[in-house]
Amino acid sequence: MVSEKWTTAPQPGDNVVLTIDIDLQKQVEDILSQAIPQLASEDTEGAACVVMDVNRAEVLASASYPSYHLATYSADLAENSADPLKPFLNRAFQGVYAPGSTFKMVTAVAGLESGIIEPDTEIMDTGVYTYYQDDGPQCWYWRQYRRKHGLVNVSEALEVSCNVFFFDVGRRVGIQGLQEFAAKFGLGEPTGIELYEETGVMAGPEYTQSMGQTWYEGSTLSVAIGQESSQFTPLQLANYIATLVNGGTRYSAHLLKEVKSSDFSQVVYEYEPQVQDEINIAQENLDAVTEGMRELTTGDGSLAYVFQDLPFEVGAKTGSAQVSAATNSNAVFVCYAPYDDPEIAISLVVEHGGSGSVLASLAAEILAYYFTTPDSQSDVVTENTLVP
Repeated sequence: MVSEKWTTAPQPGDNVVLTIDIDLQKQVEDILSQAIPQLASEDTEGAACVVMDVNRAEVLASASYPSYHLATYSADLAENSADPLKPFLNRAFQGVYAPGSTFKMVTAVAGLESGIIEPDTEIMDTGVYTYYQDDGPQCWYWRQYRRKHGLVNVSEALEVSCNVFFFDVGRRVGIQGLQEFAAKFGLGEPTGIELYEETGVMAGPEYTQSMGQTWYEGSTLSVAIGQESSQFTPLQLANYIATLVNGGTRYSAHLLKEVKSSDFSQVVYEYEPQVQDEINIAQENLDAVTEGMRELTTGDGSLAYVFQDLPFEVGAKTGSAQVSAATNSNAVFVCYAPYDDPEIAISLVVEHGGSGSVLASLAAEILAYYFTTPDSQSDVVTENTLVP
């Protein structure tokens, strides 16, 4: 028999209210679990999605695939622990992935804000970028179709994802400039989320040399289009887009919304957004970047058919990041909506999923649900805790 002695009688604890929209969370999880097996290739290993409020960095939904069942956690522990797909890995906060072309908005803002280019500056897509050598890196359009984009400005370059444009801008900005702006957007930096997160890596000479490899001047070209050794989490990607479209204020990502008394009668604590950094983006420069994201999803944009039935416009960017020559690239997709008054940002990653454009339909489903479902979603509340 064990005796008990209380110096102070326990009292019901307060209730922690999270930012998670429980209905949206379920919808996102269902979308991943239903769609990924159909979209994926035999190489696919997992996926993640983060939905974030752009003006407060509240995480509204965070899903990782594959997942596990809490109800049978103990019974499934051995099997899940041995599963090579790692269902216990929170890919949304802990998975790190090359951003691919979703990084090009960083390069664009760096070039515009540094005065390297202006919104109407045009650069000729030559198919192959020959600044360093005749057989230099290629634009995807030339590599796949032996065609060129011609003269493009920054908005057009973002819409068609012209590598040559961003090779040239990235070279002139330089690796330090790219690193500076990436850090301001929170890429490779802690987001401030209350749970464990990976911080990822922003490519550069220091990291390359720390891995015992050689950094070349031309390596900057790969960094400018989201390749090289850059690795970011889906959470960072969502916060990056939120920062961009809210005008340049990077808030700490957070799950805590408020704390209510044990009987829910009063708010004990209310979370106030924490500013981590500010980017003073000139309005004309911001407009040029977001216009390129809008053009991808409207008019003659390659993803217009995906979003045409939504009652609002969307800004988006696709990305593909090669992992190895033997497997499909990781698919990356970021977007925000509505275009003219941004409310939420979404990031999606599918490991070895191929082109980021295949994820656009999933994002459209999430946007349709979020903006057309009545505001009946309930906040997630933790069980109250005993406190003395």
